[in-house]
Amino acid sequence: MRRVPVTAGLLGVCIVLYAITFIVTLAHAPDPLDTALRSVWSLSLEESTDVFRQLGALELSRIWLDGEWWRVVTTGLLHGSLLHLVLNSIALLSVGEWVEQAWGHLRALALFTLASIGGALASLAWCESPIVLGASGGILGQAGALWLARRWGSAKIQEILEPISPTSLGILIVICLGLGLAIPGIAQAGHLGGLAAGLLLGAAWVARARPLKLALSLTLALFLGGLAWLGAQPTHRTNYYAILGFRMLADDHPADALILFNRGLERDPENANFRNAVAYQLALDGVELERAETLSLGALQSDSLNASYLDTLGWIWCRRGLADSGTRVLHAAGWLAREPFPELAEHLAGCATAAADVPRGTLEP
Repeated sequence: MRRVPVTAGLLGVCIVLYAITFIVTLAHAPDPLDTALRSVWSLSLEESTDVFRQLGALELSRIWLDGEWWRVVTTGLLHGSLLHLVLNSIALLSVGEWVEQAWGHLRALALFTLASIGGALASLAWCESPIVLGASGGILGQAGALWLARRWGSAKIQEILEPISPTSLGILIVICLGLGLAIPGIAQAGHLGGLAAGLLLGAAWVARARPLKLALSLTLALFLGGLAWLGAQPTHRTNYYAILGFRMLADDHPADALILFNRGLERDPENANFRNAVAYQLALDGVELERAETLSLGALQSDSLNASYLDTLGWIWCRRGLADSGTRVLHAAGWLAREPFPELAEHLAGCATAAADVPRGTLEP
C-alpha cells in the first residue's frame, strides 16, 4: 500500500465491486448454489444485469439513449466472473507495480484511467456487446506504455525497469491480443483501444523533444475524441440496430424495435439474429406471419439447435393455427435451452389458445 498505493487501491476497488456484484446476484438467484458454482467462469448477465448497471457497467444503449457517458470511466473496475477478476488482478499487480515505480502515483492513475476509457470507447464504437466491463483495456494500456519505457525510456527509468524483459513483455501483449481473437466473449476492440491509448500516452512521456510530446498528446486527445464521436451513434455497425432494438423492446416500444431490426436486416440480410428478431416481433404482433415463418426458417438454417430460434418458429406456428406442430417445436426449444426463459413458458401455455383464435378458413394443412 505504501509503495504502490494506486495499484493497490485499484485492485481493492475491483475486489469490493465484484464482491457486491456476487452477493447481490446470489441473493436474487433462483438457485444460489448453481449461481455460485457458475460464477467461477461467468456471472449470468440475466441475473446480474441490474447490478452491473447500477455499479456503472458500460451498457451501450445507456450511452446512446440516456447520455450516461460516465460509464466509460467506471466500467473498467467491474468484472463478470471470479476467473475474470483473478486474471486481471494478477496482471494489474504485475504491470501496475512497475508503472508506478517508473512514473509515480499520479501518472500511473492517469495511464490506467485513460487507457481504460480508450478501451471502453473502442468497444462502444465497435458495438462489441450490449454490456462491456473489465480492467483489461487499462492493464494493456499500462503494459504498452511500460514496453515503450523499457525500450526507449530515459536512463533513470530503464534502470528502474531493468528486471523487465521487453521481449517477454511484448510477447505477453501479443498473447493477450491473440486470446481475444480466439475466445468468444472477450472484448477485443476494448483491448486494442486500451493498448493504443496506453502506447500514445507512454510515447508522449518517453519522447524527449517537447514538440513531439505535444504532438503525441494531441494525437491521444484526437484518438479518444474520435472514438467518442464514432461511438455516439455507430450506424456503421449492424450490431448497433440489434442492441438498440432489444433496448426498445425492454422499454416496451415494440414498433420502434421492429423498425430497428428491419434496418439491421436490410444491411445484413443473411444475419440470423436479425431474421429471428424480425420474425419474433411479427409473431408477437400477429402480422405478416408468412414472412415471419420464412425469416424464422432462414435463421434456423444457420443454427438449427438454437433454442431461441426454435421458440420463435413454434410461436409463429401457434399464431398460424398449427397448435400441435407449434407445441412440438416449443418443447424442443425447452429441451435445448441451457437456461429456461419466461417467454418459452408463456408460449407453451398459450399455444392452444392462440391457435384456437385463428379463423378456421386460414388454417394451414
